[in-house]
Amino acid sequence: MQLPNPPDDDPGCSSSVSQTETRKVSGTNEKVTSQIVGPMLHKTKNQDRKFKKIKIAAKAPAQANKKYQIPRYVPKEHDPGFTSDDPVDIFLTFYPKSLRDVTLEMSNLYAEQKGKTLNLTEDELLTFYGILLISGYNTVPRRRLLWSDDCDVSNNAVKDAMRRNRFDEIMSSVHLVDNMKITADPFFKVRPLFKHLNDINNAIPIAEHVAVDEMMIEYFGRHGCKQFIRGKPVRFGYKIWSLASSSGFVHQMEPYVGSHTHLVETGLGQGPSVVLGLAEKAEVPPGVKFYHDNLFTTLSLVDEMTLRGYGSCGTMRQTQLHNVPFTAPQTFKKTPRGDAEYLVEAEKLIVRWNDNSVVTVVSNMEREFTETEAKRWNKQKRTMDKVRQPKCIQDYNTHMGGVDLHDQFVSRYRVNIRSKKWWWPCFRWALNSAMVNSWCYYRSWKSGRRISSPSRGW
Repeated sequence: MQLPNPPDDDPGCSSSVSQTETRKVSGTNEKVTSQIVGPMLHKTKNQDRKFKKIKIAAKAPAQANKKYQIPRYVPKEHDPGFTSDDPVDIFLTFYPKSLRDVTLEMSNLYAEQKGKTLNLTEDELLTFYGILLISGYNTVPRRRLLWSDDCDVSNNAVKDAMRRNRFDEIMSSVHLVDNMKITADPFFKVRPLFKHLNDINNAIPIAEHVAVDEMMIEYFGRHGCKQFIRGKPVRFGYKIWSLASSSGFVHQMEPYVGSHTHLVETGLGQGPSVVLGLAEKAEVPPGVKFYHDNLFTTLSLVDEMTLRGYGSCGTMRQTQLHNVPFTAPQTFKKTPRGDAEYLVEAEKLIVRWNDNSVVTVVSNMEREFTETEAKRWNKQKRTMDKVRQPKCIQDYNTHMGGVDLHDQFVSRYRVNIRSKKWWWPCFRWALNSAMVNSWCYYRSWKSGRRISSPSRGW
């Protein structure tokens, strides 16, 4: 969706001019020749750490249109309702009783359909969950070794809590849905997991800064929804669209299942539809600032986020820069590290910056170009140099890593008991994800500080 054009007398408006201008840069013998088309383009240089700004077009600085100002973020008070500091009680808050009741009912029903009598109780189900979580940090080659008499692999806590045969019975019958009511949804067997976890996570107030990214649930079997993503720590598995705060708390997650993905189609493409869909499902209030990578970012997405009252900042691919008169990446890469060029257009600031590689960022949270300093390692001098860095890129680096942080915490103590069922990786991942969310929220609620590093003890 395109924003309306500002009036001609708006000082932030860039008139549609086309001319060639040659200008001598102050203090040098260099001449700059440029073709100016559309909005004004600015360039900055960082050579030898002497900051110079070259204005190719002499225009008044752009001003924001007050009609599209991002509202101020207002934090909400929230009482978690914890009756004690017991980690088990806090975990069961984020792995809700409604989900446990569904698991009890459907597991007993599945056993009955198979001609068995399971009679699974809630206490047994909680013990089953506990053994799964123990396998995340007390790993053995085969799960039956946990009940072994060999002192080097056995676990007395597991042996005293449940018999091995009873664990196997529960393992073979655990279910979340009625198999007699199959739907066209490829993820129908685990849909209750995401529904109940999202419901409890959405009850937590959204942080001011959130990131949208993808997570992977490790799976190597055969399934139509299995994905391969090069460069990810988990390359094979199920892809989960996620909305997370910078502390690692996931507010909303939605599995990618092609046309059956439960997100609203906006007509702006897959990436923007994911961002807007997660924001809508999580009921994100205006004033929240979103960060997303080049898989999601388009100029039309930033315009739509502005209209909805959300902040938006993300990296962009070259193919999405429609008619933006930036220097070609191959040419811009040859400039000194720290050089930047930027464009203020309507309600957006578009910045191209040369670091280890050329990166392009668009943001609707800034109406003028500002810079900070960043430290970078100089291979030739073998020293740490200070480099000029656009502020929007610094903000992006600060707040973008929430989903990856959640993934990192899950991988620390991932449930190690496996099964041949295609949906089992989602089941055990949900346990780990609920554990990470409960730990993140507990640490922020208890100490009021951002979490530093995960540990087995709370």
